[in-house]
Amino acid sequence: MNTAALPVSIAPREGESIESWLEHLADANGLTTAQLLNATGSGRGCTRYLTLAPSPETISRLAALARVSEASVHAATLAAFDGIALDLTGLDPGDRHSYRKVAARGWTPAHGTQLCPACLAHTGTWKTAWRLLLATACTAHSAVLVAECPSCGRPFRDQRHSHLRRVGATPVCGNPLGQGPVKQCQHELTTITTAPASPALLAAQRRIDAALAGEHVTVLGEPAKPAAYLADLRHLTTLLLHLAGQPGADTRAPWVPDLAAIATHRTAARGPRWGLRPPDDPRIRGEALATADAILSAADVDTAAGLLTPWTELTPTTNDGPLGWLADRTVMTPTLTRLVMAAGAPHRRLSHHLDIPRTDGARMPINRLVIPQVIPHEQYLEHLAGATDSSEATVRLFASLSLTRLHPDVRSWAAAAEAFGMPGPMGVRCARACSATMVVTADEWEARIWRAVEDTPRRDYRAIEAKVWHRLGMSGWFDEWARRCRPSTRDSSQPHALTWQWVHVAHGHLDLSPAWRGKSPSAKDRAHYRQFAVSLDERQQFELAYALRDRA
Repeated sequence: MNTAALPVSIAPREGESIESWLEHLADANGLTTAQLLNATGSGRGCTRYLTLAPSPETISRLAALARVSEASVHAATLAAFDGIALDLTGLDPGDRHSYRKVAARGWTPAHGTQLCPACLAHTGTWKTAWRLLLATACTAHSAVLVAECPSCGRPFRDQRHSHLRRVGATPVCGNPLGQGPVKQCQHELTTITTAPASPALLAAQRRIDAALAGEHVTVLGEPAKPAAYLADLRHLTTLLLHLAGQPGADTRAPWVPDLAAIATHRTAARGPRWGLRPPDDPRIRGEALATADAILSAADVDTAAGLLTPWTELTPTTNDGPLGWLADRTVMTPTLTRLVMAAGAPHRRLSHHLDIPRTDGARMPINRLVIPQVIPHEQYLEHLAGATDSSEATVRLFASLSLTRLHPDVRSWAAAAEAFGMPGPMGVRCARACSATMVVTADEWEARIWRAVEDTPRRDYRAIEAKVWHRLGMSGWFDEWARRCRPSTRDSSQPHALTWQWVHVAHGHLDLSPAWRGKSPSAKDRAHYRQFAVSLDERQQFELAYALRDRA
């Protein structure tokens, strides 16, 4: 059937929704919205899923009616996001039951839409993206989107019998009030007060908007395809929403207590099914998305796993195990699987344990200056031996790193190592190795390292390290020590003597001795040093230690 073109042609604006465009088209041609739909020459069945994914025939008729391209009509529907933010596979405009297949995939737009009052006041148009549950804020106006009319208390455009409002393009609510066909809510939409969006929410929304526009987004330091990023974001957010319902979650994020109030209204026997329908409140949903996005936008998997660990620690104990519980509540994409596995590694769990603020006042804040790079041998034997199956050298270093992690400013194993002047990866490798072989609980390990440091001579080890470094270019101290204690010692032994002071007085790590001048020692270097060290008698050791403590 041919469709007669309207006298006035109006094309959809960029980003404008199809129902907004059709209402403007009706107004421009002096038609009611019902008359406009009738002018297409199609029944109600052919306008089914008009905002979501209308049939090709409906798009063709509308394009002919308005004398615009079919591509511009398609771009005004949610089908423009198919394969990026939505999966509309199986949706058939001729089958009213086919929507169930799409809805079962979760986070699918339902009745109604959100809006930004400032945008509506500026352009007079509604945006297609406002219907997406991934949209929670307007970055142009730094405001959280509004989801309900303050007068009628319902979502905007919540009319069940027509996609278009009787009020046309007039910027009032227009929701039916149930008092007859001509009674609609007349609340002025452009005057609605909005809440400011947090910086984190806006940052996440900008990344979401970029993906919706087809741009690649950086995930864990690597560029990701838009669809992959949005899928990871949605499924990770779903996981965080479920974990937010566990005991002890209130401290994880400011939005968690607010979620509890709305979760009580989800009456499913197994609790809220956030994978199907996230919170309706744009602010709560947006903050949850922002928390997930902060994890995905981390520079690498290690950093991201560190952010996720406080959440996965909330996983309840079940017969299916932690991974089974998590997988039962979200879709474990490859990225999410990597993150969950990394977050569950032993060194991550211990890391989180050490990061938990202590409120009992039992201990004073740790002073990093009195922690040596390596806990001394004597304190290792007394307090640390048997706590892990790793080597003594690894355990002594790990104990110092663990103590440094107790400082509130140190939030990762890499940062703990860097606080000692070590390369960050060195601390991560040590933590991984030692945590994986730990045979005591995290509480027991923390108690042991506290006893070890309390038993360690209380000195400013950073100052002692500086003294050793200061002597790197000096020889007088070595010549005097050799003359008094070991006349036969060669000048080539000076680096070994300096390393002995580094290891036994400063309690520094052997591989970081100033004598190596920034290079990693070879096996031969270590062997020569150890040969020198075992050759020293008690007097020579005493004088070598005294020489460092006595003089700058």
